[in-house]
Amino acid sequence: MSVIIVGGGMTGATLALAISHLTKGQLAVHLVEAVAPHAKNHPGFDSRAIALAQGTCQQLSRIGIWQAIADCATAIKTVHVSDRGHAGFVTLDAHDYRIDALGQVVELHDVGLRLFRLLQDAPGVTLHCPARVASFSRSEDGVSVALDNGTVLDGQLLVAADGSRSALGTQCGVEWRQQPYGQVAVIANVSTAAEHHGRAFERFTQHGPLAMLPMSDGRCSLVWCHPQDKAEEVKAWSDERFCTELQKAFGWRLGRITHAGKRAVYPLSLTTASQSVSHRVALVGNAAQTLPSYCRTRI
Repeated sequence: MSVIIVGGGMTGATLALAISHLTKGQLAVHLVEAVAPHAKNHPGFDSRAIALAQGTCQQLSRIGIWQAIADCATAIKTVHVSDRGHAGFVTLDAHDYRIDALGQVVELHDVGLRLFRLLQDAPGVTLHCPARVASFSRSEDGVSVALDNGTVLDGQLLVAADGSRSALGTQCGVEWRQQPYGQVAVIANVSTAAEHHGRAFERFTQHGPLAMLPMSDGRCSLVWCHPQDKAEEVKAWSDERFCTELQKAFGWRLGRITHAGKRAVYPLSLTTASQSVSHRVALVGNAAQTLPSYCRTRI
């Protein structure tokens, strides 16, 4: 028996390693990924950062993954929640819950490199990268997948971990429900004059939430929501204007915002598959449900 996973991003790579660990390599896994993790244009392992809840880190530790990525993580010791224009705020502190951290922030590019190193040595896992699915067929007893390099894989289950609006899911007749939020999320890494000391911030503003996550080298990962009709204006801001506007919205809890890196702007919507299971096929991760950026920051 074997499982074929298409998509080697966070979801697909983690699933392959979990199966390998839990079955001690007795269940064969074929992982198909189109782009090597060290590539600058990898859609899943780019410069973005995500926050992993402490419970997620514990689960990853149980299957031998966290130990490989812990050295590139930044602990969240405190979460500060505020509402712009109001004096009150809420602070969540890891010490109050008698834990070392509320979560960990990891940069996807660093995680991707470490996951693929684990995959290369994982019992029962065969990595096909770079490779794409050319075609696939299903029968009563199994599934056959033809890759663009001529390799043919046979298995009992095909897992689509190929991202939002999965191409494999579409070929299986899956339809998508999309709920637009009328907002965009601006993603960037920023530097501040004051150290973050492991503090994460969530600030509610007139137009939507603003989140700052602690990162390595004293930087913060920013997710800043704006109305859809302001997207082009925000894209056109100079670095100086961007930092000035961000300072107004965020405040001075980290001192002056001194630098903003390359910005990316994503429309916010909730996309859900009409079904996550079909005959011999299962959709996982963003292929099954794609959440807005400010939700994905905390997994």
